[in-house]
Amino acid sequence: MHTSPTAMPGSPDAGGMNVVILNTALALAARGHTVDLVTRRSDPDSLASFVVVPGIMLHLLNAGPAEHVTKSAHEELIPDFTASLDTWVKKRVGTDQAPDLLHSEHWFSGVAALPVATEHGLPHVQSFHSIAAAAGAGLDEGEPPESPGRNAGEALAAERSDLVIAVSSAERDTIVERLGASPERIRIVNPGVDTEQFHPLTDEEPQPGREYLLFAARLERLKGVDLAIRTLAAMPESDRPNLVIAGEAAPDFRDYVDELDALAVSLGVAHQVLHMGTQSREDLARLLRGARLLLNPSYSETYGLINLEAAASGVPVIATRAGGMVESVVDGETGVLMTGRDPEDWARAVGQVRNDAARHALMRSAGRAFAREHTWAHAAEATERCYAELLS
Repeated sequence: MHTSPTAMPGSPDAGGMNVVILNTALALAARGHTVDLVTRRSDPDSLASFVVVPGIMLHLLNAGPAEHVTKSAHEELIPDFTASLDTWVKKRVGTDQAPDLLHSEHWFSGVAALPVATEHGLPHVQSFHSIAAAAGAGLDEGEPPESPGRNAGEALAAERSDLVIAVSSAERDTIVERLGASPERIRIVNPGVDTEQFHPLTDEEPQPGREYLLFAARLERLKGVDLAIRTLAAMPESDRPNLVIAGEAAPDFRDYVDELDALAVSLGVAHQVLHMGTQSREDLARLLRGARLLLNPSYSETYGLINLEAAASGVPVIATRAGGMVESVVDGETGVLMTGRDPEDWARAVGQVRNDAARHALMRSAGRAFAREHTWAHAAEATERCYAELLS
């Protein structure tokens, strides 16, 4: 509801969830299914519906103003989205375009879609992609609630959905423990990666002019980009690479970007911190395979899709041992998982991988092998099994 599946990851309110939704849909369509992607209209000039690829239609429903609104404002638009979704389903009931089930992504969508699923007797599947931290908890416990009803909305979607699909064991455990969902109604489907788009740097491609570390995510406190900058500053000045930051901030986090710039200046590394902004998937893949290492100091991730994309690109990852990242990074094989947030420790870990050619090569090879076992075809097949189980 709050972001289009086709929105560019790294732009405001778009990230790994968008990648998972779109690529799972593409892989399901490749398996012969028809997929309707339904989202809120946020541009008055957009078409009501259009073909993404054969087998996939994107539908934009009227709910609130036809313009971008902050993520925190979407809770107020849930009733409007429910009404528009109900009308959309009614037009298809009794035709060959009638949906077999509704699959909601994020809690906004789940709360909006549940009444529609009930009204039309459709099974409802819920995916969260992120769970709000409990009141008073730190960032390591999850995202802060972006609107007042998030905690109750997540619990409602977890309790009333026919099936919940989690992206990792860590997310499953959180859904059970924090949201009270029945473990019997939860299935785990790890995200995938396009191993053709994300591949190691080849001899035919231009080599990076200067060695760099990469951070790629939306710019918000949860993602911990400040630790990436502090890690860079903790490295020996005589042997310090650049830090490339790919992503931009949502309107709610503009001040944080100013804080990051001030931090880089205060640490004397501003000239080595390069802001690249939002990247297309092709440009992100190019940036990844040119990087020496990926830094992912996020406080909390349900999976950490960028870690898998780095693995497919032959790039070792230094990441926080948090949430589902223990499933997207094989510690000691495709990267290193860190238990603390001391920049000196992170800089030491970077050096141990970056400056050991043999270890770096082994991690590159292991990452590529790991990625081949986690393609979008694997994810689609697992998702299909979940749907078939529910429909039977």
